[in-house]
Amino acid sequence: MASNLHSNILHQYAMCPLCKNLIYKFHIQYHYKECKEKDEERKISEELQRQTNPHYRFQYLKQKNDEYQRQIFEMKQKQKQKQPPPPIPQTPRETLQTPNTKEKTEKIAHSIVDSIFPKNQLKKNIPEGNQLKKNKIEIVNESENVNVNVNEEVKEEKEEEEKITVDNYRPPPVTTAVSIYHETVMTHFFMLYEKLFYEYVKGKTIALVGPAESILNTNRGHIIDKFDIVVRLNKSIPLPKDISHDIGTRTDILYNSLNRSDFPGENKLSPTLHKKYGIKFVCSSYPFNGVFKDDIAYYVRKYQFELPFKVMDEKKFQKFEVALGTRPYTGTCAIMDLLSYPIKYLYITGLDFYYSKYYSQYREISKGQLKHTRNSNIHNAKPQLNYLKHIALLDDRIILDGFLTRIVFEDYDKVWKNMKNIPLNYIFGFSNDQMKQYFEMKLCKIILTKEPNIQIKNETENGIENNDKPLFILTNQSYGIQFHENQYILFLTQNKKDIKKLQDNGIQNVVGNFYFTNQQLKETPTVFLHQRFLHEMKNILLRLNMKNPSLYFLLFFAILLYFPDDSIFLESDINLFVTNLEERKLFNYLMRKKYVKIHKSS
Repeated sequence: MASNLHSNILHQYAMCPLCKNLIYKFHIQYHYKECKEKDEERKISEELQRQTNPHYRFQYLKQKNDEYQRQIFEMKQKQKQKQPPPPIPQTPRETLQTPNTKEKTEKIAHSIVDSIFPKNQLKKNIPEGNQLKKNKIEIVNESENVNVNVNEEVKEEKEEEEKITVDNYRPPPVTTAVSIYHETVMTHFFMLYEKLFYEYVKGKTIALVGPAESILNTNRGHIIDKFDIVVRLNKSIPLPKDISHDIGTRTDILYNSLNRSDFPGENKLSPTLHKKYGIKFVCSSYPFNGVFKDDIAYYVRKYQFELPFKVMDEKKFQKFEVALGTRPYTGTCAIMDLLSYPIKYLYITGLDFYYSKYYSQYREISKGQLKHTRNSNIHNAKPQLNYLKHIALLDDRIILDGFLTRIVFEDYDKVWKNMKNIPLNYIFGFSNDQMKQYFEMKLCKIILTKEPNIQIKNETENGIENNDKPLFILTNQSYGIQFHENQYILFLTQNKKDIKKLQDNGIQNVVGNFYFTNQQLKETPTVFLHQRFLHEMKNILLRLNMKNPSLYFLLFFAILLYFPDDSIFLESDINLFVTNLEERKLFNYLMRKKYVKIHKSS
């Protein structure tokens, strides 16, 4: 039994002639190409070193000839043990006679380099030659004269090795003995298919389509089919035709847990069925050494990689599961896995973490089952939804459908709504009546920046620039302040003496000071944040677990709420008022919803 197992394994593997590693026969061509390229680069590097040193050139050529003669001798010894082949007519050898040793040595070098290195990989100090020729070179050194006998038998490879891709994939020629699929062999396959998957999804736009009832009546099927790759989950195959206008008609990748115990018979895994629906890759949503190890091994042994198949990376999954504190759903695994590759966009639809049922063509599920699936000792939807909230606000590649947008950004929508309900007279306080009038009547534009010497290009309406409103610049930088027409400085300081110093230095466009509060100050600032605003904002932001927002972040919202149409924020100033991760997520939410515009500094 053991001998049969070993013979079967050896029958399926071949040794690479370059690196001497044991490689599966189906993949030997792909492996040998990479190995050969590395070996050729090494040989070129060695040859370059020898070519630049003439003293060792001839010695190297003689060494090459001796090595060839040794190989010929060994080959003849082996042939003596076998039946001698029929006589082959010998052709006379051509003799290259050179007038002097120097020219002879150069020609020897040319012939050796031409025979070893590909033409397109040679550098300028190496003579050009044909690709990988088989040469028979004899070098006879008699005192100072060198006779070189060369007889070349060239067999050029005209067809390049075809690169394995998803489109030209052919299943490996396995035997019927399923015992050859030892864990080590399967792990080797998984590594190769991981590389193939990487090349397949790299730079692609991807639509991840789930089976949630929320996808019905969206009429987005034609949009889904326009993506480069369409990904579906678990039991989505076969696709129901009656809702194709909502879910689309294409499937390129299927993420499946391969679970055979839950709802037996419903998880259709036949490659014949998958090929019928155009599936090019099957992905296990969980790692091989996990809860579904037996299911994955059963799938591999039964279907023998008839379709390209990859498993979730074990280390990546373990870190993800620990961070969530629960086992992720197949859809959550697919999101995390796809975002770990250099894809272009990921559109997520029909995936709502069991806020709604499955559509009926996928599977019937009761309210009790839905509630249990949402929160059980195995799965918990809340941390997975929080993960999507987190990653959707930090990764620009993610696009959510309408239903998912509402549930993911529900807390942010409520926070923004509560902010807008703050009365305007609660936001700023004034010690100067003229400044108060300017603010209340919206007679100015305002910018918070660390670059006081800046010119903002005014937006145009119907080709006419809107220059009638002055610009108030809030800044804490005194260096480089210059006067520009229709621009005024509100210097961020609690001491009005700093204003007088700036005015004495000739900066006459400084009209007052601004500070975050008027409490416990000797002099009231020209403009300051109202205490009621600070109190309201801190209470509102607690909904997003923001307990200690920075004062600059609160000032950013004060300007945005008071001047929704006349506030200006520069791209270079974002780090001034966004100081931590939670603030960054809220800021990105405003950007995604287009509640704030960011300008590029001129």
